[in-house]
Amino acid sequence: MSHYNIKLIVLSMLLGYFAVLLTFNLVGKLYKSQADDKKNLLVYSSITVGSSLWAIHFIDVLAFPIIKSTGFTVIYLALAWFAAVLFSAIVLHISSQKTLPANTLILGGLIASISAYSIFYFSIASMEIQPTVRFTPLISSVAFITIFSVTLLSILIFFWIKNYSGKYELLTKSIFAVLTSLAITGVHLAYMASIEIPLNAYSGANSDPNTQLDSTLLGVTIALGLVCLFLVGFIVAIFYDKFGYDTFKLNGLKNKNAKEASRLALVDTLTQLPNRRALMDHLEAATRRCDRNGASLAVAFIDVDNFKQVNDTLGHQAGDQVLQKIARRLVTAVRGCDEVARIGGDEFIAIIEEVDSYEDCITVIERMVSAVRESCIINNSEVHLSISVGVAIYPKDGNIQQLISAADTAMYRAKKDGKDQYRFFDSEIASAADHLLEMQHDLKNALANDELKLHYQIKIDSITREPLGAEALLRWDHPVKGLLYPGDFMLAADRFGLSYAISDWVIEESCRTLQQLKSLSILFNISINISHHQMINANLVSNINAMLNRYDLPKTSLIIEMTESTALKNQVVFNNQLARFKEAGIKVTLDDFGTYSSSLTNLQKWQVSELKLDPTFTEDIETNHRTRGVIQAVIELAHALDLNVVAEGIETEGQRQLLAELGCDEMQGYFISRPLPADRLISLLKNLDLNFTENGQLFFKELNET
Repeated sequence: MSHYNIKLIVLSMLLGYFAVLLTFNLVGKLYKSQADDKKNLLVYSSITVGSSLWAIHFIDVLAFPIIKSTGFTVIYLALAWFAAVLFSAIVLHISSQKTLPANTLILGGLIASISAYSIFYFSIASMEIQPTVRFTPLISSVAFITIFSVTLLSILIFFWIKNYSGKYELLTKSIFAVLTSLAITGVHLAYMASIEIPLNAYSGANSDPNTQLDSTLLGVTIALGLVCLFLVGFIVAIFYDKFGYDTFKLNGLKNKNAKEASRLALVDTLTQLPNRRALMDHLEAATRRCDRNGASLAVAFIDVDNFKQVNDTLGHQAGDQVLQKIARRLVTAVRGCDEVARIGGDEFIAIIEEVDSYEDCITVIERMVSAVRESCIINNSEVHLSISVGVAIYPKDGNIQQLISAADTAMYRAKKDGKDQYRFFDSEIASAADHLLEMQHDLKNALANDELKLHYQIKIDSITREPLGAEALLRWDHPVKGLLYPGDFMLAADRFGLSYAISDWVIEESCRTLQQLKSLSILFNISINISHHQMINANLVSNINAMLNRYDLPKTSLIIEMTESTALKNQVVFNNQLARFKEAGIKVTLDDFGTYSSSLTNLQKWQVSELKLDPTFTEDIETNHRTRGVIQAVIELAHALDLNVVAEGIETEGQRQLLAELGCDEMQGYFISRPLPADRLISLLKNLDLNFTENGQLFFKELNET
């Protein structure tokens, strides 16, 4: 005992540290695996951990030699290895369970301790020491109690840490790994203290060269082999994280359904995450565990914000790279017992287990949102990523299908509230979900039954007061609820993918009205509003151009209105669309100007034709001289950039007169004309006396009275 090899002790401690870290990882994999996979994974894990333990023990034997030995008997070394594998199997199986009853802990710890004692016994036996060594009963009992205590503590540590996801996860695991490695060495020393070696003892293991292994060669071989074993273990663990459990089995462990499992393809080929089918299998198993144990779990429905923008601006290949990066970030953000799957497009679902309250899963969800929020470089372009997450709790929010639907609905609430955040499903969202589903059904009927209508609010020339055009305002003549405005139903339209159909209908209906006016030789233009969802449509300009050609209308007869907020949030897409509109000869208006802080640089580079002043920007023009000064500056700036200026929300003669004096080009509002149905608009323009009075002006009083 006085002679020891410090280098081998350090090597043993270092290898023990990595072996414990690997064991932490494997226990987590066993915990969240399916029943069939767990059997195969337990065999692999037991062999890996057992071999590591046996190798570390053998290095300790070399580091603390009890007698000079030049060889070891193979059969006893094999028995020691088997005992180490048995010990590992017991510890891994118990610590990876959902619960840990006291009787299971004690009985399993006792059997594992006997296996651990056998490792040492067979190692000593492999030296074939002559005369035979004796084991001191008292010290042997103390050694056994020590290993029993260390085994119980190790099982408790593995059981607890498999779900640990604190801020300093790696540091915590490293501390426990170091302590466990020290305990392994301490147990070895306790066993050695129980041996009584005769003074004239010698090793007889080297008497038969056919059954010997050189100790130095064996020590080096085992150390190198153990390093390789660690590498294989970590690679397989990473493989399991990426490909799931059903797609990887060692050749010797494949069952008769391996070909069928391969055919079913439970892995998403792009991200290597579990696909929808694998997710449903895992969710079914997880909910069954919840039912048995009275526990809860959370389902987080994840949608990538503005992903279509990435596809439209950078291409689908860049979009695929973004999805792969997001998948990796989500996997690193969740705990070992959680599961992340891609269910299609830019949508992911995370299953968060061991949830007793909202607070239990908030840490994981916030970590996912924060992890994705970091920007990344794709094709030399910086892409800012974010996700919106909706969370539902099982069993509170229903069965599996209801759970996913609830999480999906909560996710849309997160998007509505500003994106890059999460929302839990609650009674308010449930009520809104019912309303949205009802609205979806009614909207489909509205499109089929021609219930949508367009009302037109006339715009006049500020000087001549001649009607130049009108803004098309969408209305829904609901058979039960009466006249509805876009704010009442467009959220549902966007939610269920109906906004494109509605946009096409608005464009065609406006073109139909323009065609009727053209047949009456009335020069007129109509402005239509394009939402964010419609604006990011790569085919928007070509669709509008095709519609104008179909109705044989000049390109200037249709004006597209896009809000300033949309331009600021999606400048790359906005600029690309503006370039397409300019090439097609279609004018674009920057709507709601003045409500956001656009820079002069943006205003200069945006290829728009006119600015539309928001009503809140002009409402106090009669009483606030500062407002007049700001509006005058905006009008002069717009004219310097060759932009037309339209003021909306004109409700008094004073507002109209002041804006005209400041140089505003066009205006609209209730003082001039309320929104009119198409037939009334056409009748008005047809019958209106367009022969100006002697001073060349049309009195808009006629317009109001008509």
